[in-house]
Amino acid sequence: MQRIATIVGSEIVPAALPMPTTRISERIATGTGADRQVAVRSMAEQLVCEANAVLDESDDHLALVDETLPSELAFEVRYRGRAARVSTTFADGAAYGRLVGDGFESELPQELDGPTALPDLIVRLLLESGINHHPVTL
Repeated sequence: MQRIATIVGSEIVPAALPMPTTRISERIATGTGADRQVAVRSMAEQLVCEANAVLDESDDHLALVDETLPSELAFEVRYRGRAARVSTTFADGAAYGRLVGDGFESELPQELDGPTALPDLIVRLLLESGINHHPVTL
């Protein structure tokens, strides 16, 4: 991830943290919900691997942890004790997406606005957790 390399290689911390685009969670068909969750999870795996490749061996690394529950598919992206949880719950013939984590509070349940929202989510998690800075070669 070029953005991660830029942040790690610079001592300057961005003044404004990126916020992933979200939408209000809504009831959708179970197949659509499952497809969305799989697409977001697949992109998360790719981005976590890319970000970890940029981080130094001595740095903490991002973790991607899956949860499979009877009526829910979920994963967490973790870094230094902070996490963002992305889930889809299946109930009554419908699916509901949800994003939960520090800095993502909302009166109404929110979900990521698709896989393209993940880069901002990962960058925000790294910056909020105090990413180490060091020279980077790509």
